Amino acid sequence: MVENKDEYTQQELEALLKEKLIILKELEQIGKDSNYIHELSDIALIQLQLELFKESEKNYLLCLKHFQKQKDRLGQADVYGVLGTLYYKKGDYQKSIEFYENAFDIYDELKQIKEQITSLKGIGNSFIKLNQYDEACEIFLECSAICSDNKDIYNLLDCLGNLITIYENQENWDVVYELYKKSLKAFKELDDVKGIIISYFNLGIIKKKDSDFNQAIIYFKKGTNKAIESSYTELILKGLGYIGEVMVYQFRMNEAKEVYIKALSIANKVRAKNSILQIRILLNSLGLSEDEINKELNDYLNTAKNSHN
Repeated sequence: MVENKDEYTQQELEALLKEKLIILKELEQIGKDSNYIHELSDIALIQLQLELFKESEKNYLLCLKHFQKQKDRLGQADVYGVLGTLYYKKGDYQKSIEFYENAFDIYDELKQIKEQITSLKGIGNSFIKLNQYDEACEIFLECSAICSDNKDIYNLLDCLGNLITIYENQENWDVVYELYKKSLKAFKELDDVKGIIISYFNLGIIKKKDSDFNQAIIYFKKGTNKAIESSYTELILKGLGYIGEVMVYQFRMNEAKEVYIKALSIANKVRAKNSILQIRILLNSLGLSEDEINKELNDYLNTAKNSHN
């Protein structure tokens, strides 16, 4: 098989294709045995990568015919799956769904879990392209259940991400909130700190939309504290921005000012020019002049310095 085909340049793939077509002709003299089919499958894969869809499809269908003759169910399923990918890349999403469904049925029968998940994700993505969001949701929910049952956290997060996108577009925030909670749990299982932080922020954003400002601040603070623990400066600044914004909504202007001053000191430290500008504008909107901002910042830095002595 051609491994890591994505690492090849177009020129390298074209050269490899020429070589393999010569080998295929030689093998044809011997007979169209399993070695011939193996080489043909490699050629079809290279052609798919080069977007020679017609040639690739023709060769994959020859491989499929061979596997059907041999009653090789797994070989058939693999070809169906790749044809699903081929039609997806061509933009023929309905046909892509049909081939992925054929692949899924065999993988389901043969208890090939990883391949079932890949097939369902292919079907779901094709439904999204067809704007058939209800069908896509059904597929991604089925897929996420299989991922959960088999502790496949990475693919679970992929499915949840697709569901979140669909429900966000439909502005179904209650469902999105539950999906973000599931994502948070998954990121915790992986100990993916950035994923945990961003999940907390997303949960906070939804609570802010609901005007549940107290719960929003709890989520934003959890995310920010996690970012501080891990020294993710960009996420610390983002979290402090969220906290300050909610405090303004709650008319806690003095506390919001303190949060923004803290954020400004961090932004100055890492020379984050855009953040510095944005925070100063926010402080201006709270009624502080540039001189007052500088005084508040110096007071904050002196207090922080004294607390460390």
